[in-house]
Amino acid sequence: MIKVVTGAGASGKSSFAESLLEQSEAKRKIYAATMIVWDDECRARVKKHRQMREKKGFETAERPVDLGELFVPEDGAVLVECMSNLAANEMYREDVGMESCAELRAAQAGERILRGLRLLAEAARDLVVVTNEVFGDIKLTEEETAAYQRLMGRLNRELFSMAGEVWEVVCGIPVQLKGKKEQTGAAGTELAAGQNKEGKESLHMKFITGGAFQGKRDFAEQLLAREGVLEYETADGAADPFEAAYSRKLVVNVQDYVRRFAGLEDGEARERLQEFLDRLIKENPGAVAVMDEIGCGIVPVGREERLWRDLAGEAAQTLAACSRDVYRVTGGLAQVLKGGER
Repeated sequence: MIKVVTGAGASGKSSFAESLLEQSEAKRKIYAATMIVWDDECRARVKKHRQMREKKGFETAERPVDLGELFVPEDGAVLVECMSNLAANEMYREDVGMESCAELRAAQAGERILRGLRLLAEAARDLVVVTNEVFGDIKLTEEETAAYQRLMGRLNRELFSMAGEVWEVVCGIPVQLKGKKEQTGAAGTELAAGQNKEGKESLHMKFITGGAFQGKRDFAEQLLAREGVLEYETADGAADPFEAAYSRKLVVNVQDYVRRFAGLEDGEARERLQEFLDRLIKENPGAVAVMDEIGCGIVPVGREERLWRDLAGEAAQTLAACSRDVYRVTGGLAQVLKGGER
């Protein structure tokens, strides 16, 4: 069976995809890594992913291009991680003619990738493919980037059509979009609704996410009104100090609190972020926290913007895991991801 996992950057989709591969009854499990290691940042990302899967019994195969040439052993299962890297690698490979226009290179890349996926689907007992939501930006007009975005859209449509199961991971919580509905815990956490990381009694925090300008704050205020909370102070990550977030009932623009750490070195940034989240959860467990989902676009060019996106995804996973109720708001409509009123 083909299973596809999609989601924003740093949403927890890799962990969840690995859990799907672990569930396969195949004797050998192949992790097809598509990233080309260009620099120290790439090396750090590869190291992180290897550490995540080091005790899971996967065999790693580097396959940045020519997916169909991957050797699949008898009774083998394959995880392809991930489609966005593979698409870029195929679109910009030098041995197929970089002089062609972007649209032609994208079309040819799409044919090679889809042919490879079909070959893998025939050869593997189970095939898990990780893809990305790169469509959250304003429609791009720059030729190369727009062609890449259209290529990813084509690949995702084809993948979703081929797959028996399609999952979207939101803040570490898997949401099934296609296939027989199954019960599963949050990706990489297996936390029951309302428990914190240590498995203690339920917290009362509510976490609301979604794209910008979708009505998240309005929904948060509605939740508070339903509880009879009509007077409260608000902490705004775009303007207020960290201290405000540790005591005020409504905490909005959490992504902007997170952004303050993006100018630091990676290790220090993650350490400072964790200190902020630990205090927020410990000192303000009854808060309603509102945060933009910022990972559904093309990967930023600037280092700080990339780090901010990663840190925001990690923060969202932590807050979702430690909240009793988790919602995603789209166009003013709230989807319950965990606990909550339906």
